[in-house]
Amino acid sequence: MDEVMGELMGLTTSDIYVFAEATLEQQQLTWELTGISWARSSAPPMSLDVVHARHVYVAREQHLSQQELSKDGRTRCWVLYLKGYPRQIIASCETTRKTILIAKDGISREGQGYAIASVSTNPIYREQGLAAFLLRHVQEQMDKDSDCSVLYSDIGKSYYSSLGWRVFPSHQATLTLLSSPTTPPGDSEEGITKPAFRHSQPARIRYLRVTELPDLCKKDELDLRKRFEAFPAGDGSTHVAFSPSFPQIMWQLERAEFMAKSFVDKKQTETLLPNKGAITNDGKSWIYWDHDWREKKLKILRMSIRVEEDGGDHSPTVAWKQQRHRIDDIKVLLEAALAEASAWGLPKVLIWNPDAEVTLGCKAAGNAHPYGMKIVFDERKDASIPSLRWAGGADGRDTSWEDNFYYAWC
Repeated sequence: MDEVMGELMGLTTSDIYVFAEATLEQQQLTWELTGISWARSSAPPMSLDVVHARHVYVAREQHLSQQELSKDGRTRCWVLYLKGYPRQIIASCETTRKTILIAKDGISREGQGYAIASVSTNPIYREQGLAAFLLRHVQEQMDKDSDCSVLYSDIGKSYYSSLGWRVFPSHQATLTLLSSPTTPPGDSEEGITKPAFRHSQPARIRYLRVTELPDLCKKDELDLRKRFEAFPAGDGSTHVAFSPSFPQIMWQLERAEFMAKSFVDKKQTETLLPNKGAITNDGKSWIYWDHDWREKKLKILRMSIRVEEDGGDHSPTVAWKQQRHRIDDIKVLLEAALAEASAWGLPKVLIWNPDAEVTLGCKAAGNAHPYGMKIVFDERKDASIPSLRWAGGADGRDTSWEDNFYYAWC
């Protein structure tokens, strides 16, 4: 390696490396390289050897590349490779083009935004600024046909901020079960009975099946558009959000289902994860979730809490009743999530950026189960830090990232 580097001294980075969209062969190589790091961090908690975990990672990425959100060029893989040696991958990342909503000065519109994922550098080329070199070229490509790009940093707040991505709030609520099973259904230890979480009002909700999601996603998208149309002209903010489309939600659910089939007892494969979320019995409010086997959490993808207007009556009394209704809906939906987590041996339920009403809903669930759970509100410092950059590096200080929830992560 020292010999090669000696020969390359005096040349610029562009003389040594080639930036390009990956060929199919190069994409496979990037999955294998990234899979090594993923496998080393995932194998111990999942009780898998590194080779098996790496194989699972590559198979998962192949599966996700065929999902509606990703296929037909929506997800693109970018590589930096050694000039003359296209199989020698130096650094890589993936970008997925998604629909976004933007509202500014009283005008709302649909736009396009990229989500960046799987930023990786070949270990032998690290700490040479090559990932930054790659990402600057990726920025140029994304700026051609998008309004913004986002990523979720797992290396703190400084690195990507120095490249132009502005850090956004990463607050979270974690609801931890104090008496949950430690194994999923079908794997319980013989002779041991483990208490499960019991919903305080089970008649208030039912669980969602995947066939119900397309219609709910359409309603959710329409509600979000109405909210964006209602932002006032003089609020001084540029509002942005990723569309909660069915392909977006299904990408998350397919990922969870794939991992379940890889890490849960094979006897369960025909009936794995039938519950994709929960809905109140009046059909007004619902929630989607994602089973994260790696972090052992049930992650709330998104909540849609809808309470109809009461005949145009905007009195304080009516407003208070509507708020109480929303908070109660949040409570019973979170209880459904806790019951689902308990059933699968996932000890925690995670919610990103809870607003005031979700916070009160969390506390209401805690009050209903004072000895069965605890709640922690905190901020992520090092993992999944939401970061956004406007095309061309435009100033983003007036940006309000709406619905900055887990559904948009990738």
